[in-house]
Amino acid sequence: MGLAETRAAIIRESVRLFSERGYEKTTVQAIIDAVGVSKGAFYHHFSSKEEIVQAITRDYITEGLETLQEAASQEGLSAVEKLNRMIETSQLFKSQRRDTREAMEKAFSDAGNLKLEKAIVETLRTQTVPLFAGILQEGISNGEFRIDNAEEHAEILFRLLLGMKQSLRERMQVGADPETLQVMLRVYEDAACRVLRLPEGSLHLALPYTSRVLDTR
Repeated sequence: MGLAETRAAIIRESVRLFSERGYEKTTVQAIIDAVGVSKGAFYHHFSSKEEIVQAITRDYITEGLETLQEAASQEGLSAVEKLNRMIETSQLFKSQRRDTREAMEKAFSDAGNLKLEKAIVETLRTQTVPLFAGILQEGISNGEFRIDNAEEHAEILFRLLLGMKQSLRERMQVGADPETLQVMLRVYEDAACRVLRLPEGSLHLALPYTSRVLDTR
């Protein structure tokens, strides 16, 4: 294998092993054996498991943000429709990258990687909030949103969605049933509409999230 192929194989096998065994139980040697390369070839690309997680996450975020930017830039949609398209696109992307997402979550469950997770959330915030702000400003200009500060409301919307994701994860971990998850998501959906002063049901959070959760349970 060439250098690029080796790196891709290391990431691919790491995702598989993290998902199957968990982060802590996956050793560097196990990854080397799965890829079928020498230790020297492995360490040419990565110095540790933590560095692999960083690479996996960086690639995942980059691709995910590209899909969001495409959704946010679509012509012929109202500002509210663009927000809903971004939410739908995000959940579809997560469904399609299920193994990668599970590998990341298992890695982040290790206390030693909490700092990395916080850094990733901050990267998402700095990239996503401006996308939200641009759409909100468009909505303010055309009268869709009766709010006076696109940037602050974009920040609140991001934090609300982040909280919803965490609540969803926690409830899934304790085995919450689909009906309970739907109720929780509808509460967040209503909260998002209230934050942006939109009529109830304008934003569609419950259905895209519920569809993804049911696909991954």
